[in-house]
Amino acid sequence: MLNISISTNISQNQSLVFTPQLQQAIKLLLLNNIELSSYAESIAEENPFLEIDLPEVRMPASQGANVAQKNSEFDPISLLPDKAGESFGARLFAQVDDTLKDQAERAIGYALASHLDPTGWLTTPLSLLAQNLNVEEKYVAAVLSKLQRAEPTGLFARDLSECLSLQIPTTDLDHTSMGIIIANLALLERGLLNEMRRKVGCSADELRYFLRRLRGLNPKPGLALSEGDQAPIRAPDLLTAKGPNGEWFVKLNGSTLPIIKVDEAAGQRVRKFLKLEIDQIYVRENLGNARWLKRAIAQRNETSIKVAAEIVRIQLPFLEHGIKHMRPLKLKTIAEAVGLHESTISRVTSALMIQTPQGTLPLKTFFSNAIELNGSDEGASARMVREKVRTLIGQEVPIKPLSDEFIMQKLNSEGLSIARRTIAKYRKLDKIPSSCQRRRNYQLQATM
Repeated sequence: MLNISISTNISQNQSLVFTPQLQQAIKLLLLNNIELSSYAESIAEENPFLEIDLPEVRMPASQGANVAQKNSEFDPISLLPDKAGESFGARLFAQVDDTLKDQAERAIGYALASHLDPTGWLTTPLSLLAQNLNVEEKYVAAVLSKLQRAEPTGLFARDLSECLSLQIPTTDLDHTSMGIIIANLALLERGLLNEMRRKVGCSADELRYFLRRLRGLNPKPGLALSEGDQAPIRAPDLLTAKGPNGEWFVKLNGSTLPIIKVDEAAGQRVRKFLKLEIDQIYVRENLGNARWLKRAIAQRNETSIKVAAEIVRIQLPFLEHGIKHMRPLKLKTIAEAVGLHESTISRVTSALMIQTPQGTLPLKTFFSNAIELNGSDEGASARMVREKVRTLIGQEVPIKPLSDEFIMQKLNSEGLSIARRTIAKYRKLDKIPSSCQRRRNYQLQATM
């Protein structure tokens, strides 16, 4: 006998709803002050109750290490307002808007764009991004696949092979051969050209042709979006200096921030003459959106100040004495100090630049891990050590590349307690091959 019964179960699920306002809030954190002005202006064009007073953008009097601390004002060296839309971040977000029309996908797209390196690579694991967004990883992967059609081709790649492969269209007659070469880049690094020929099934002349094509691909497509946008191409978003009383201060650069006004009086006047409910709804929605944008920008500005002030407090030795005194710092440290999530700190620090006595720098510059330094309890900044490694390798003689052992000994002689494997780790982080691979690369370049 068939028994049919009806029961009610109550369960609690946690999910993130990608409302238009949530999309806006995420986007505001990803914009610098100049981009924020352009964004607010575009919103005001569609909202009759929103007024935007745009700033007269000015560049600092000096960008060098000897910025006068007593004068935090700006010289009247104006930048063209339309240059704001040409920055790396603005171009990325514009492509997200053009590529993705679904609201939920755009929210994921903004998060992906905010984690893109200047090279155009996405080095943050999709699993971590999915966790921060509280969505399944497959949704993030699907959005990433769509964004990988962005221009220049190769953007949003997760490694070198993927970056190069994206630049070879499937309709290309050499697609299969180039795909085999890209999948076996390790053979080129080892100089095994004959084995590469066997894998591709081509002659020596054909291989040389394919290698010339390979050299024509761009391993760092993001740099094309940053042309003309190298710091300090724009006025800083934040200012920090030592006041007359000897205390350091941090403030927003008011000359780059838009002033948001909500015309409440106009809303009240219009309401008196509207009879239809649909017209009343239009007025209420636009007034509500204008008020929300004003509050959201104020919250964004407050968050920026809190984060920057804590960074300045920790990095005072660097601000006063230079890069050799950069302290180790993690996103988690700032997040715990200001009571925000690490992902929020990451977004804020990837977008903003701050003027300091050491020059105008992105906030993300101040973050690095610790390396043991003789005579120091705290250690040295890993960023400073990585810069030393890059500098040494950049100055090496091609016929005699520097080994990790030599670099280790060189840094140890300067008082940095660092192991050879750490040198290797920093090389890999900066996509620098080993000394043997670099020697082969130099030889390969000489034959092509």
